[in-house]
Amino acid sequence: MIKPTTVVKPEDLTGQSRFAWNLMISWTSQLVLIFSGFIMPRLVDEKVGQAALGIWDFGWSFVSYLTLVGLGMGACFNRYIAMHRAADEITALNKVANSVVFVQLVIASVVAMTTIIFYFSLPYFFAGSLQEQTQTAQWVILFLGFSLCMQMLAGSARGLLTGYHRWDIHNALHAGASIFSLTLMVSALYLTDLGVAGMAIGYFISTITFETLRFVFVKKICKEFIFNLRLANIATCKEMLKFGIKSMLSNVPPIILLQTISLILVSSIGPAALAVFARPMALTKHIKTFMAKFTLMLTPTTGAMQGSNDPKAIQSLFINMTKLSFAFCLPALGFLFIYGDQILTLWMGENYASKELMMILSAGTLLSMGQDSSIRILMGMNRHGRISIIALFGLIIAFVIGLLFTGISNLDLTTAAILFVVPMSLVYGLLVPAYTCRELGISYLSYLFQSLLLPVIYLLPFFSLLSYSRYCFELNNHAYALFAFIFAVIVTLGIYFVYLVPSRLQRKCLSACKLIKP
Repeated sequence: MIKPTTVVKPEDLTGQSRFAWNLMISWTSQLVLIFSGFIMPRLVDEKVGQAALGIWDFGWSFVSYLTLVGLGMGACFNRYIAMHRAADEITALNKVANSVVFVQLVIASVVAMTTIIFYFSLPYFFAGSLQEQTQTAQWVILFLGFSLCMQMLAGSARGLLTGYHRWDIHNALHAGASIFSLTLMVSALYLTDLGVAGMAIGYFISTITFETLRFVFVKKICKEFIFNLRLANIATCKEMLKFGIKSMLSNVPPIILLQTISLILVSSIGPAALAVFARPMALTKHIKTFMAKFTLMLTPTTGAMQGSNDPKAIQSLFINMTKLSFAFCLPALGFLFIYGDQILTLWMGENYASKELMMILSAGTLLSMGQDSSIRILMGMNRHGRISIIALFGLIIAFVIGLLFTGISNLDLTTAAILFVVPMSLVYGLLVPAYTCRELGISYLSYLFQSLLLPVIYLLPFFSLLSYSRYCFELNNHAYALFAFIFAVIVTLGIYFVYLVPSRLQRKCLSACKLIKP
């Protein structure tokens, strides 16, 4: 008797088959981070005051600058892991991975030394503005800096897991670290007298724990990877550093811009003003992080497609993912534009609720946030070097010109917001997407119509109903306001289901709901 042969479905090395699952886990984990981000600032403000909250934000500003020492290494090399794995180049994969491990060891040492230097030099530069909070700021910076050092060490583990398209594990660990750090930080805040310094210590302990777990999963998932630093070589290290620096230039200009504005606010107005500015910024950053969870997966996917020599698939991926990005961020930012001040009041209290500031940040970040896919696609193709340099100088020039018009002495919160969103829109909302279209051989006008105009048309009923909801809210007719909001969501979901969900998935959903026969 001849046994029937079973056909084994080949593994999708581009990661597209895991895209929906990875995205679901990514966004679920982000909800955990949002919960942490919402609860801690309010607790800090109530327990130790607005100035201490400003110190906590100041510490994170330092950490954001310190990421520059990482030279863009770490998870960004997942493009090479995915590309070599798709091409069955296992030797090259191990050379890349071990070379990055070696470089990360050196970078982590530099981060640790930089943190220590800044710890001792902080009183000389900021004692006047921080005053009695100086020592607390030192401890916050020390432990947050050491936490970053541990993340740098584990950067290779991130790159391997995401290069194998296991974003689900990567983000689940991220969420677990957030829950654990939240627990430790709340305990430090309420059970000790350490304040925000104790929160930094708790964050450090959580970081050590979960970054170590990443290597455990690498050993289990990345079967082709062999840890052997002898496989590292100078040529590969240089190549990874070159790619990492280009990636850093793609990612860090917005960080530099935001943290520069934050430091100017601390120096000119004080840490309490930074605490007020950082809260609406945090709301928009949560949405940006949701988009980043979506677009970060495009880099290894594009690398795998390039390894398979499929340029048409990359063009289609770029347009479709940008359209979906706008479809996701437009309603979220629109909601903040209309109801953001009420969210701030509910979250932090009336002292933090600036309607004008919230409207500027939500509207001004739309173009850059919705087109984050452009730089991720370029990174996957390793064509992001030139535009990254142009973007960096473009952002600096736009910011300096704006600062010359406003002046540091006249800086207020709304002006600071404008100084952030205008350069971001010009560079990452217009320049970078146009460059990506040229590199991919796509008509820019066709790209705008398919990626931006169509989602805007789909969402016109949502914005109309949401505006009416806010009108009813202002009249204290809360029942009508809630009804209009719910109706806006239902109508939008229906439109999205018809125009954005693939027909095959539509049939599956309708079949599952017993609306059509399978």
